[in-house]
Amino acid sequence: MYHIMRRAVIHLIPLPCACCGDPVVHSAEPLCAGCWGALHLAASPKRIQISFAGDGTAWLPYGTPTVKRCMAAIKFRGLDTLAVALGRVMAQNLARPTVDALVPIPLAASRLYVRGYNQAERLAHGLHQVWGIPLASDLLIRPNAGWFTPKQSARSEADRSKIYGAYDVRDRERWAGARLALVDDTFTTGSTLNAAAEVCIKKAKVAEVIPLTLAYTARRAT
Repeated sequence: MYHIMRRAVIHLIPLPCACCGDPVVHSAEPLCAGCWGALHLAASPKRIQISFAGDGTAWLPYGTPTVKRCMAAIKFRGLDTLAVALGRVMAQNLARPTVDALVPIPLAASRLYVRGYNQAERLAHGLHQVWGIPLASDLLIRPNAGWFTPKQSARSEADRSKIYGAYDVRDRERWAGARLALVDDTFTTGSTLNAAAEVCIKKAKVAEVIPLTLAYTARRAT
């Protein structure tokens, strides 16, 4: 009944685009056609490299206005449905990796509490819907993360190295020899992904790790 009523409301009163605020006419999509088009025009997949993983891919350059607004919407405005939709579109535009599971980077407890969801997990869910690759949301954990953990974006590049040792893995024997794709929202220096990849390689004895991110900044993307 809810979905029937929601579709009826959408046709009667168009919902605002999560990015620009313009009406999304006759559609359950979170973005208007113009913003979807702007994302596709902005898309410029980049190879990303970190020490403990194979070559991965980041889809969108963070510097474009539409990408910035979408990232703000999924991280600070509670639009988890947009994160899932972006994950689906990302999967439709990138080659399907040969991996056994999609592993989202976990959030610190404080941000998960405030946000109500992990945007990396929502992105991974969208990838899963298109690629059909199993989603392993509980593989990585952050056992030592304090309640007030500083955001990575707020740290200097030198301070980012402190995240090493922040992750652990559950069911280590289960993932021995597996190939995993680590999923995060943004690639900047790669320290977060590298710390997670390191624990997967050293503790879970996985065979290979591939990083995947929705967006990337100019630094360290090649």
